[in-house]
Amino acid sequence: MGNKRVALWDNLKFILIILVVVGHFINIRNSVTYHSIFIFIYSVHMPLFIFLAGLFHKNEGIWKKAIAFLAIYILYELSIYGIKRAFGVKAKIDMLHENSAPWFMLVMVYCIILGFLLHKLMEHKVWKWVVVGAFFAFGCFAGYITDIGGFLSLSKATSFIPFYFLGMALDRKKLEALAENKKLKISGVAVVAIWLIICLIFMKTVYQTRPYFVAREGFPETADFAFIWKLQCYLCSCVIGFFLIMAAPTRDIKVITTWGSRTIQVYFWHKLVLYVFKYTDLDKWFYDGGVHKTLWIIVAVATTCLLSLKVFKFPTGFIMDLTRQKSDSKAK
Repeated sequence: MGNKRVALWDNLKFILIILVVVGHFINIRNSVTYHSIFIFIYSVHMPLFIFLAGLFHKNEGIWKKAIAFLAIYILYELSIYGIKRAFGVKAKIDMLHENSAPWFMLVMVYCIILGFLLHKLMEHKVWKWVVVGAFFAFGCFAGYITDIGGFLSLSKATSFIPFYFLGMALDRKKLEALAENKKLKISGVAVVAIWLIICLIFMKTVYQTRPYFVAREGFPETADFAFIWKLQCYLCSCVIGFFLIMAAPTRDIKVITTWGSRTIQVYFWHKLVLYVFKYTDLDKWFYDGGVHKTLWIIVAVATTCLLSLKVFKFPTGFIMDLTRQKSDSKAK
């Protein structure tokens, strides 16, 4: 019973993977509206994805899981290189430097191993919060390290690993119980909607937070009290993340819930699809006008749905299946 899938988390993951795909699709456009939506998306989607991974952390098959994510990382890098070369785009393979989509797989390797090494502390009522606080504190100041950046995705790692340990520290059952509360669910929808409106209205102000949410490299050299900006972004991600969990549907919604269990395959394939749009110039039709921009977002959502089909399970599904225990397979 402990391994039975809970619809809340798969529904939430489907929402998050839509945000991931939309975020990457609109990031190739220089648009005020897109900039606003970009900050809304990046304030919550990856922090919450990594938080969920920590929430479901298990000290079983650790090395299999780490090797699986590393294998997907390498395969992702090779696939991106291959599709660029196929369209005659200059590209090189550099496994040691990554800030594009594959970074998530590499950071998951760090999270899984660190979670295993520190799991004893994370089982203690007090020490787990010391560990969580230490990772967030380091994340607030890591951006001052001059050379931090794409090398082994260290900038991404220092920024997002704290959310993994926050997930490990919290009680999943209590969150599930809270998500059933109707008042919290209404509050969740309201808070998330208000944050989106704030991003749309105060775009110039909120867009200054981009370097701290994206975490591609260290802090901007011109920023004063950058660690305060980073701390505010952490707090924003935690608050919006909590209310998005509350807002997510808790009942099984058939197709949506099923698709939410297949987010890794979507994450792997969507960037390759985006490159096809980009290098064939099909995306340029969506450049101008509100209608075209809206259609571009619809294309991103449709791409998410398409890539959630079982036919796209290979190769990520095959690789991840190798890490699952027999009990997990039965639960699935």
